[in-house]
Amino acid sequence: MDETTVARNQELQRQWYGAPLGDLCRDVCGLFGLTQSGLAETLGISPAMLSLVMRGQRARIANPDAAARLSAVLHLAQGVRAGGVPAGDAPRALAEIRASRTPGQDSLGAAVTPHQAGETPPTDPDSDLRFALRLRELLTGRASALDILDAARLLDADHPGLAEILRVCGAGRTDEAVALVRAVRPGSAGEAPGR
Repeated sequence: MDETTVARNQELQRQWYGAPLGDLCRDVCGLFGLTQSGLAETLGISPAMLSLVMRGQRARIANPDAAARLSAVLHLAQGVRAGGVPAGDAPRALAEIRASRTPGQDSLGAAVTPHQAGETPPTDPDSDLRFALRLRELLTGRASALDILDAARLLDADHPGLAEILRVCGAGRTDEAVALVRAVRPGSAGEAPGR
């Protein structure tokens, strides 16, 4: 993997997490006395996948459950540092995180709630953001931002809507991705791209 792709992935990590995941994961390992393998086990991913993300060879963890666990571990670390969570409670909290799943979400993180046929499901204001982030995670877990943009260019002439989804959700700004998700959501007032 070239240095440009790694730099781009680390910049995306800064935008999404506030710092490169390598720095954040090393910090969490130090705070909780975990090895990199121990953190990978807590997240439910292989040490090799965690290593790829930490080195910037992948921008995100593609597995939604593992990504949610990473978020929970990062929040736990913030809580311990801020004094809101006693450090002695961290091992129990890490065990709970390790066992957790993301109920009520599909594989891309969109909210799934049971409702009666013909009834409009309730709207969670954060579901569009979660969906956009999960879609970006899925795309960047399989290809670099440059590759996603190249694919969008190839699709642009014949499939402009798909090209826009790739550009915006795979390599664009998060607020633009959320706006696009809202525009193409069934029942929304927005127009689907390329239609």
